[in-house]
Amino acid sequence: MDFHKKTIDELFVSVGQVVGIHVFIIVLERALWKTQLKYEEASLIKITEDGVLLQELVEIDQERALLIVHDFLINIVSTLGHLVGKQLAKQLTEELEARNDEIK
Repeated sequence: MDFHKKTIDELFVSVGQVVGIHVFIIVLERALWKTQLKYEEASLIKITEDGVLLQELVEIDQERALLIVHDFLINIVSTLGHLVGKQLAKQLTEELEARNDEIK
């Protein structure tokens, strides 16, 4: 889960600087909404102007928590893809999947 949190934090800073923090929060909220359609426990993820909080996910099964956070990351990238283009989204997705494979 630490890897996922680090990745989300890096995206929050880098993408937030490019598109603006308020726009990125909207992206995060949409990604969270999409994740909640699949996993109701995703409501444990909190989004603020200071970042994304995953602490409450420790209350659930950790394998499920990892699936939720991974899906959330994929939804962030997918939503960004609609804003910044498919090529960048594809590159980010490939990097996330490669990192996820390294963790397993």
